[in-house]
Amino acid sequence: MTESIWSGAPVQGSAVPAPRDVRNRLVAGVAITEMAAIALATYIAFVAYHQIVWAGPPNTLPYGWISIGLALVYGAICLADKQYDFLGAEWNSGAVHRSALALCLAFVILLAVMFLSGTVTSYSRGTFVAQLALALPAAIGARVLCWRVVETSRRRGYWSSAGAVVLVFPSVGKPAEVLERWSSRLEDIRRVYYLNAETGDAQLNEIVRDCRRFQTDTVLLLFDGDEMSAVATAVEKLSHAPVNVQLLPSRIVAFLHSSRIGWFGRAPVIELKSGPRWVADRFLKRSFDLVVAGTAIVLLMPLLLLIALLIKLDSSGPVFFRQVRHGYNNEPIEVLKFRSMVQRNDEPPFRQASRNDPRVTRVGRFLRRTNMDELPQLINVIRGEMSLVGPRPHAISHNQMYDGQIARLSRRHNVKPGITGWAQVNGLRGETDTLDKMQMRIEYDLYYIDNWSLAFDMKIVVKTLFSKKSYQNAY
Repeated sequence: MTESIWSGAPVQGSAVPAPRDVRNRLVAGVAITEMAAIALATYIAFVAYHQIVWAGPPNTLPYGWISIGLALVYGAICLADKQYDFLGAEWNSGAVHRSALALCLAFVILLAVMFLSGTVTSYSRGTFVAQLALALPAAIGARVLCWRVVETSRRRGYWSSAGAVVLVFPSVGKPAEVLERWSSRLEDIRRVYYLNAETGDAQLNEIVRDCRRFQTDTVLLLFDGDEMSAVATAVEKLSHAPVNVQLLPSRIVAFLHSSRIGWFGRAPVIELKSGPRWVADRFLKRSFDLVVAGTAIVLLMPLLLLIALLIKLDSSGPVFFRQVRHGYNNEPIEVLKFRSMVQRNDEPPFRQASRNDPRVTRVGRFLRRTNMDELPQLINVIRGEMSLVGPRPHAISHNQMYDGQIARLSRRHNVKPGITGWAQVNGLRGETDTLDKMQMRIEYDLYYIDNWSLAFDMKIVVKTLFSKKSYQNAY
């Protein structure tokens, strides 16, 4: 059966998409526009710098070639990174920042080539800084302008993609909901075929003929884990047509966000990871932790000493509160906090703080409301037991309380716990006295793990300092 997913009605007739050369001309136009903007910006920066500093440019021909070469390298990087695929995530989700990264990489490649060729000494450092400072906004501005032109022309029907065909296998439940959740453009899905086990071969032959007839360039197979034999048959049939075959296992689609193609011996495999598990990601996150935590300890040392003095003057007991909690891979770690409560001998070893809790001291109430009781955990970060950003570590008895009630609770420990986290800056800190509260916190923590990036960490740190939500439920 063939259906349109947005209407639910059988498809009547066929709409042939705009010729592919229309999109090819758009790709060429966008690439040339961006490269021209970069070449022009870098050359203007060179001329302006020498006019201002040296009251006149020297021989301009070498810098002219440098500007052209830089633009060509930038264009090659964007093409290799699929940034001109108008239907891909690189264009629609991260167009601006990927353009900036491509330009920075182009400058690095340029400097490397000049170093190897022995000509780097002729490249003025002032010119380099001026070119980078002017080329970055030029590249970003060109990308924003081109993106708007491309999207406007698409909405007005000046061009369209060859589109995708979706093959839905029998055991997939609610395929329309799956496609609506994960597809950024439902209008680019031309056909949805619901495969039938009884007429599989005949239906696949029909689909191959339709792909040739309508010049479809992508076929998406939406399947479940029990249908690998049928999927293999479909892939073999579809290989007879010049189409890209994409596999989307519906049950684990949420985990594919952080996946990559790896190798088991000589066999390619799909590697599913969560959090900063790749070597480069771990290096970036650890470097960020060490730099920020080390700098914070040095700059905040007078404040830390003042807080310690106030705690000693306010109530008897140690300055630090130490508690064993679960860290990475469920390993126990001793988490440090400024003591904000008085501990009574007749109380159980663990009880979460509640609103108007009589155990909270006067100084402790201020520390908890301002999150400053967490500052000693910068030491945990330096020691490598915690990270600046991650799921907040729960007491072991707290985890045991909900163990078995929340299926994905232990996934929080696939990364190091953090001083702050995505749940906390969304107002989900404080007491979790109900199952619903804990489940909501877990969902935010898992979202962070599955969508980790260094930029995401920086965003959470900024929100921790300046967002009102990060101070909610602090008592």
